[in-house]
Amino acid sequence: MSEVHWTELSAGATAVTAVISLIALLAVAWQSFLTRSGVDVSQAVLLAGDRGRLDDRAPEVSVRLEEPTWPLLAWSHLGMPCNPWPGGHDWHFPEREGDRTVLQAAVVLENLSGRAIEARFEGDFAVAAEDNRELRAPSPLIVPARETGGADGEVRVFLQANFTAKELSENYEAREQGLPLPHRAVGTISVRDDRDNGTTDTWDLSLSGCPIQPHETRGSVWVTVPFHITEGSGLRSLEYDLLPPRRRTYWISRRDGIELPAPTFTVRTNWWRRLLGR
Repeated sequence: MSEVHWTELSAGATAVTAVISLIALLAVAWQSFLTRSGVDVSQAVLLAGDRGRLDDRAPEVSVRLEEPTWPLLAWSHLGMPCNPWPGGHDWHFPEREGDRTVLQAAVVLENLSGRAIEARFEGDFAVAAEDNRELRAPSPLIVPARETGGADGEVRVFLQANFTAKELSENYEAREQGLPLPHRAVGTISVRDDRDNGTTDTWDLSLSGCPIQPHETRGSVWVTVPFHITEGSGLRSLEYDLLPPRRRTYWISRRDGIELPAPTFTVRTNWWRRLLGR
């Protein structure tokens, strides 16, 4: 047999060996992928189970926003606002653009569980003192459990902030341009139980809008949004959420700041990344 023929046979054998090695390598990689995927699925199931158990133990709490106060309230340096702007009131710019108006809505937090909770209020939250002075909402605050037939377990505060007529006109102009409104009352409520391995619930609240608009014929004059026969009062000009969404954080240890991670099922979406070791 010629030397050329032996060389060709040798090259063919080398190629076959390389193909077999590649197949074996892919088989090992695939087996590793399946093993790792199985581990990920098992971990995700365990995490989901842990979250479910924490959900069962979490205190039942509701947070809702009541309809904002309308007509608009005039700001007062003496305490909580109580006087609405008179009907038909207008603001001549630039002379009266510094007049302040209050956007206000009551917020009700209810502890519907059988044990006390701790609530924290951050942002534009206020309460009225006995002499009607405006005070920041107390925080943190222990909210007792609701008593059968009683009023305990409920806390009422106000989400409110005051804005100049100029700032409210800027809200109107931003809405006309399709932009986010720059001026708003905002606050965050967080609730936790007394367990280190527990949960924290958080609600973000916002109250904004365009309660004043340009007068139809008087160029430098702004007026409150009037009543509309089909659309109702000027509340339609405000932006708010009566039932703000809740975010829940799950803790392995609240004291040490260790959160329970969210379960992720990534077998189908990331199989090629795992196969390539990415």
